[in-house]
Amino acid sequence: MTAKSRCTSAAAIALLLTFVSAVSAQETHSHRPGQQLGEVSFANSGARAAQEPFQRGLALLHSFEYEEAGEAFRAAQKADPDFAMAYWAEAFTYTHPLWGQDDAEAARAVLQRLGTTRGARLQKAGTDRERAYGAAIESFYANADLPIRVQAFAAGMRTVLQQYPDDIDAIAFTSLASMLVDYLGGGPPAERRAARDQAITLAERVFQKNPQHPGGTHYLIHATDDPEFAARGLDAARTYARIASDAEHALHMPSHIFLQLGLWNDVVASNERAWAASRAEVIERKLSNADLSFHALQWLQYGYLQQGRYNAAAALIDTARTVLTGVNLDSLPYPDARHVIAQLEFMQWSHTGRWRLRTCAGEPSKARPATSDRERGQQTLEFQNRAIASAYCGNPDAPNLVALRQRLEGLAESDPMRRSLANTLVHVNAVLAQTAGDYARVIELLTPVITAPPRPPVGPPGLPRTFELFGEALLKSGRAGEAVTAYERALQLTPKRSEALLGLARARAAAGDAAGATATYRQLVVNWERADRGVAAVAEARKGSQE
Repeated sequence: MTAKSRCTSAAAIALLLTFVSAVSAQETHSHRPGQQLGEVSFANSGARAAQEPFQRGLALLHSFEYEEAGEAFRAAQKADPDFAMAYWAEAFTYTHPLWGQDDAEAARAVLQRLGTTRGARLQKAGTDRERAYGAAIESFYANADLPIRVQAFAAGMRTVLQQYPDDIDAIAFTSLASMLVDYLGGGPPAERRAARDQAITLAERVFQKNPQHPGGTHYLIHATDDPEFAARGLDAARTYARIASDAEHALHMPSHIFLQLGLWNDVVASNERAWAASRAEVIERKLSNADLSFHALQWLQYGYLQQGRYNAAAALIDTARTVLTGVNLDSLPYPDARHVIAQLEFMQWSHTGRWRLRTCAGEPSKARPATSDRERGQQTLEFQNRAIASAYCGNPDAPNLVALRQRLEGLAESDPMRRSLANTLVHVNAVLAQTAGDYARVIELLTPVITAPPRPPVGPPGLPRTFELFGEALLKSGRAGEAVTAYERALQLTPKRSEALLGLARARAAAGDAAGATATYRQLVVNWERADRGVAAVAEARKGSQE
């Protein structure tokens, strides 16, 4: 799996290093010739010849450019075989927690090259500070489940920060570790909220101390990837792509904040740049097209759809087919490339209502054995999407719906997948009721769902939005006032989303709120400034905005 097989929804890697050394003077490295990666500046005990690749690797690591970071750290090891920090840093490039990828065995193999035991490796640290960093990373690769390892790593980084409170990288990596506790630590909600708040506060400290630091900007974006906090990450989002313009992930990441704020032009611009950079990197490094950043391509499609540029969005399906023609996806772990076409299709037709998916009447897809949590997630999402698509086609006995029911019945109550698939079945039944015009049934099915505390989606929403389905059913049932409330709640979770704005404008008009409807249509016209001609809803919005 290369660094370009990006995550969808969720999460990170972890960390590391630095400190003062008597062996080499403190230096500032922003990039190797021709690369702009941001600025990292700290001293360590490595030989002078190891400094450039080590510092470059750290900058790449802060931007989750794992494969290139690993190459740089190995170059540092070659220059100084006794440089323990370079081994600990390389080990970290094999775990991508926010992406659902964790090759702990590969990481432990790197550690074995440094020393056969934890104690032996820590003895090789050049300074006390490097030893403290090393101890945190050693804890992360203990023989335990990932949530336990995440908690141990966070505890280790907090110790580093307590000992060296002014170390900017200690602040940055403790922010990252806190973020991992929120996402993956498995603790109670209050503990997760506290970890999220700490991640934001620490990342803000880094950004304030050095806006050129790639970790500060990157981690602040991740930590504030929620409508409630996104405004706190906006300055970092505006900065990150500029300071690390040669890291493809840095070109994409600002769109996490732009999406949560409904800044669709910025979402599109970010991912157009990221996709182009991904294409260029694949050519430059002679990689397979399966290594392309299909994550950025999917975000780009969603941005186009929010702009009403349905033709441009549909063209990306052809783009994916073209670049993957002749690529062998079966022999290598490329979950993003393997599932991207089906996901692009689903997103396109779910927004336009033109259901052309082969899943309308087709057999359920056959999943290959998953090699990572990421791949399992991709398989599950495609399975869910196929079931939803079959429901929109109006056939309650479609093979995909039968498969969903059978799979759900076969899961134990304690299985973590049960809740997700049960939620999908509720949506399937609601969509079937909607296509049959039974809006009372839609309201009945979704009422228990909307009372549960929702968590805003990270990235383009996968399944149909519950509050939008609920609002439409209420509106069709003559309950316009309640529909207004449902659509307003939808927009709290997905700000300025075009589908929710259109529903809200119609609901406000039906409820007799002419001024509110006009204001909402005007916001929609802003979204659809570059929309395709001939889209009926665009004409409706323009007319409504003038009333």
